[in-house]
Amino acid sequence: MINKLFLSAAILFSISLNAQVTDHKPAQYNLSGILWQEQSGEYKALCYQAFNLARLRLEEILRTNKDSMPLAVITDVDETVLDNSPGAAKDILNGRTYGDSTWRLWVDYAKASATPGAVEFFNYAAQHGVQCFYITNRKEDQKAATMQNLQLRGFPQVDSMHMMMKGPSSDKEPRRQEVAKKYNVVLLLGDNLNDFNDLFFEKYVTERNANVDKIQSLFGSKYIMLPNATYGDWENALWQGQKLNAEERDKVKWSSLIGY
Repeated sequence: MINKLFLSAAILFSISLNAQVTDHKPAQYNLSGILWQEQSGEYKALCYQAFNLARLRLEEILRTNKDSMPLAVITDVDETVLDNSPGAAKDILNGRTYGDSTWRLWVDYAKASATPGAVEFFNYAAQHGVQCFYITNRKEDQKAATMQNLQLRGFPQVDSMHMMMKGPSSDKEPRRQEVAKKYNVVLLLGDNLNDFNDLFFEKYVTERNANVDKIQSLFGSKYIMLPNATYGDWENALWQGQKLNAEERDKVKWSSLIGY
């Protein structure tokens, strides 16, 4: 009798567990992350912290720099200087996952807000003779709308020379190297490890994490990381180059959770 009760309880627990894992909508998988970005003071505080640190580092560099090359900073755009959470929220409200067509509508809208502290930092840099390069993986045909959005928010040096869009590859290293030919790149800002170093391009979880440890001293000194809990290459690292649909990606995420 006890064994039967135990078996019944185990089956019920298994059914309950499976229901918890499968009874959800992939379109809502990043609901908490988007709410955090839109509503929490903690998100704003982390952004201000990142740009305050960037300014402290740049002030120090301007005092001590002896290099004859002109100085430059390189920044990513999405979730580094522009906040796209309303576009992601719109997807959830309409019961859909990310798609190229809806992303394009949001980009063309050109009304993304600046991340807290971003405009002030980049204007400080520009006012002190530092060149500000915007390296983004938005496509070339989104350049005009992206520039319009940045200009609307008051970012400096938003022109064809300083705005570098995605080419044949999403790897940003060739574009960073182009800047480095003429400028001493003293700071890089981003929300994604691929915004900083080629060590992270198309690498999987274990290698990405190991490489963070290898270059840990660069974070906060040359690399300034912005918070983004909604999406990024860390997700792609989970499915290791496989082309998966929304439901398949969602299953991988659930299977990647580490409990105790």
